[in-house]
Amino acid sequence: MKFLVLFVVLLWQIRFPLPHRSTSSRTFARWLGALEKLPGFYRFPRHMRYALVVVLPTVVITLTMLLADPYAFGLLSVALKILLLLYVLSHMSIGKHLQAYRSDLRRGDTQGAYHCAEQYLAVPEVNVTDDLEAMNHQVIRALLHRWFEYFFLMVFWYMVADVAGILLAWFSLQYARATRCDAEGWRYLHWIEWIPVRLLGLTYGLAGNFLHAFPVWHSYLWNRSANSSEVLYRVAEESLESSAKERRWHSVRENSEVAAAELDEWQRLHIRSLSVWMVIIAAATVGGLLL
Repeated sequence: MKFLVLFVVLLWQIRFPLPHRSTSSRTFARWLGALEKLPGFYRFPRHMRYALVVVLPTVVITLTMLLADPYAFGLLSVALKILLLLYVLSHMSIGKHLQAYRSDLRRGDTQGAYHCAEQYLAVPEVNVTDDLEAMNHQVIRALLHRWFEYFFLMVFWYMVADVAGILLAWFSLQYARATRCDAEGWRYLHWIEWIPVRLLGLTYGLAGNFLHAFPVWHSYLWNRSANSSEVLYRVAEESLESSAKERRWHSVRENSEVAAAELDEWQRLHIRSLSVWMVIIAAATVGGLLL
């Protein structure tokens, strides 16, 4: 059933793209704002704040959806799961801006590419520079991390823990982004990401140059301090190491073409990795592990 729900969601996104959303949820922001009005909220212990902001709505919504299971032969519960996944995954959608960035690169319009990368594709932790090669790698790093956090992380925990998993991951991600609530809030997300980011990194190796990628992946396997963005970028970079050696950065025009080709290579790695996981999920479903 989980595979069927995910398949319907992905097919719906392809056929009927949802409006682009920012990475921040306004619904979560309203919920957080309501809790912040509680007397002495910021004097609560850190774990208590996390429990109120993240765990409480996760439990309440999960129980509500469980109560919906008996109705309409379970179709109501399935519909609610599809809507939840559509809502969560819609925050990852940046295809329009990525296409614009790629088009600017192929036309040699480096200024347009800079503007698109800075305004739409880069995340706050990334600084877009005037060096086309450096900028392209920064954009790729940002895309890898965003695709992981707003797609793979959500799908992984949905497969592991159903609705409770995706809600916990989603609320933890939003909580980490709301730094005004807790300067240490990212730590909860760090541990939620710890297993899936290493599984995705291993998948990059399997979908690319495994001999180059495995030593780097292994060095991060038990590294508890490495952030998710660094793990993904370094492993994916090594997975494409043989292709990277063939690229030569020269004039501005040639660099634009090389940057566009490089971006396409990373996108193909993404698609191959997604295909690997869809096969794994389908096999687990047929085997009765994800019913």
